Amino acid sequence: MTVYVVGLDGADWSLLRPWIEEGHLPTFDRILDEGVAGDLKSTLPPVTFPAWKCYSTGKTPGKLGVYEWFAYDRDTDEISANDAGDFRSREYWDVLAERGHRAGVINMPTTHPPDDGTQTTDGGRTFIIAGSPASERKRFTAPDSLKEDLLESIPDYRVKPDLVLDEATPDELVDEATTLFEQRFHAATWLADEKDCDLVHTTLFATDTLQHRLWDRPQKLRAAYEHVDDLLADLLERDDAEAVVLLSDHGFQKIDEIFLANQWLLDRGDLVIEESETRDVLSSVGLTEERLKRLVGKLGLVNLAQSLVPESVQRLFPSESGRVAIQDAEIDWSRTKVISLGRGPIYINRDAFASDDAADRYAADLADGLENQETPTGDPVVTAVYDPTEVYTGDRPRGPDLLVEYAPGIDAPESIGGEVFGEETEWLATHRRTGVFAAWGDDIADEAADLELYDLAPTLLHYFGAPVPKDVDGDVRFDVLTGKPAARSVDRGPPTATGTDRREVGPEVEETLRELGYME
Repeated sequence: MTVYVVGLDGADWSLLRPWIEEGHLPTFDRILDEGVAGDLKSTLPPVTFPAWKCYSTGKTPGKLGVYEWFAYDRDTDEISANDAGDFRSREYWDVLAERGHRAGVINMPTTHPPDDGTQTTDGGRTFIIAGSPASERKRFTAPDSLKEDLLESIPDYRVKPDLVLDEATPDELVDEATTLFEQRFHAATWLADEKDCDLVHTTLFATDTLQHRLWDRPQKLRAAYEHVDDLLADLLERDDAEAVVLLSDHGFQKIDEIFLANQWLLDRGDLVIEESETRDVLSSVGLTEERLKRLVGKLGLVNLAQSLVPESVQRLFPSESGRVAIQDAEIDWSRTKVISLGRGPIYINRDAFASDDAADRYAADLADGLENQETPTGDPVVTAVYDPTEVYTGDRPRGPDLLVEYAPGIDAPESIGGEVFGEETEWLATHRRTGVFAAWGDDIADEAADLELYDLAPTLLHYFGAPVPKDVDGDVRFDVLTGKPAARSVDRGPPTATGTDRREVGPEVEETLRELGYME
């Protein structure tokens, strides 16, 4: 018997529930009718990195040491992309493997590069098929031998779309997504059948990609989810389906206004940038990032270009919008006081202040300034600015000095080179903190329950009768369980904290973030 966990990246009840009520998603309807469902509160900020790892470890970013896609090194003033080796924890499937279970993980962001997995003498094992930015042309499975087996069964398996996302038509985006959905479900059932996995997690990341770009075309989004619904129907009918769990790492909402936080800091004089002559020269002769993408797409060389053109070269091409990702900017650290990394974490350059007290006073004033910001229509930009100790547990290695929770409908890219308000990007919608949770199957309750992302790992471990690590932040949620799992007490196990294993694939991560629209 197998527990299937299906991650629907960015899924939101504001889309799904109306379609369910209208009869377009009968399998989702069955899961909600026969199982448990509710809201799932994500981490802060609610972004892919680190949200998926918060799910799989049951811990806040403060214990994982990863807070967003990028990290700031205070010692070197370097900004680098995070990858799987930066997370300071093992995952719940590693605990299951130690108990003799066999678990498979497919396409989950934060799993590249794949580690060696857990293997025990009593047959316990984890099988990893890494998510983007992994490439099927390189190592993307653990163990390595899994790649050959997978491609023999699914010869056309792809880790990520083989098209230029911001140049594709809506139909092309949906067609590509449904192909990837089929491959993910095929890989899930293949791991269950061929590798005897009794837990399989698979992430459908393309749901996030579609929603960013097609929020104004709900019929196209519905068509994609109808395909997911069909695949779920087949999954529920499998004889080995003990339970099916659905979750999203965050929710989604329409973008009402864009706030360029780093441009605001630049205008204040708190962030100082040196000009890039190379980028200016390329722009003057019409060589832009978008034109490069269009040429590559027309020639059908997307994957080849991704593997051959160094990220250090790609980042020199200017955007037609004139904006530049803060990671690409020439920051004058001798005069810079602060930077915003991603949609929430803010880092103070403490070397720019005479003392820590002075830096702390500046941080307090900055927080007030952010909380008092209003959009041109008079709406608040920020819901709250937190001291990270109020939100995160643990030692918070590489942690930010401030954590911003932006107001609903506000997107805050980290780019500079435009107006503080009123800019437009290829995204029509952005993340919100409330996602979806649902579960169906043996020993699963049939009522409503709202969970936090951190609750899933301990609850799934308890469902399997495995010990729950002492250092998790989430709780075993007995309100989603019935039968034996609901009756037994929680067994506490050793902590799963680890060091880091830097594998230096940051450029690959940055390349993927550009493709997805997270970077200019």
